[in-house]
Amino acid sequence: MSHDPFDQPTVHPNASTTATSTPYSTGVGVDDQATDLIQTSAWKKVLIGAVATPVIVGGLTRKFMVRNADKQFEFDPVAIGLLLVLSSIVGGLLGGLLAWKDRVEYRRANDLPISFLSKLLFGYGMISLVLVWVPIAIFGTLIVVLLTV
Repeated sequence: MSHDPFDQPTVHPNASTTATSTPYSTGVGVDDQATDLIQTSAWKKVLIGAVATPVIVGGLTRKFMVRNADKQFEFDPVAIGLLLVLSSIVGGLLGGLLAWKDRVEYRRANDLPISFLSKLLFGYGMISLVLVWVPIAIFGTLIVVLLTV
């Protein structure tokens, strides 16, 4: 007889559950519901970033075009569409980075192992910001400028 994983009794959302260990939370007391929330919040951050960023960029673009209407800028729908698609991609990436940072903070707080790359990018606070993210921003800007010239 096979066991159906969906054949589980319903659990009230406010009911306390016993802490069962997962491969990532052994000895920490994190139950499966907390692990599922961590996983779900990562996708929510990516989705919200991918949706909110083009809305903000579109609003700012519209505001720019209205304020500078006397300068007779041409309205190019293809360029505006490309701008919105690219801003959606960048917003999703930023949401993913935010979720990654939250995961590193969670793992540091619970003394769980963290990869070197994750620790380098997010684990050292201001040191990570100054030594990693500022050079990435500078070199990324230079690359974009060189590719557009």
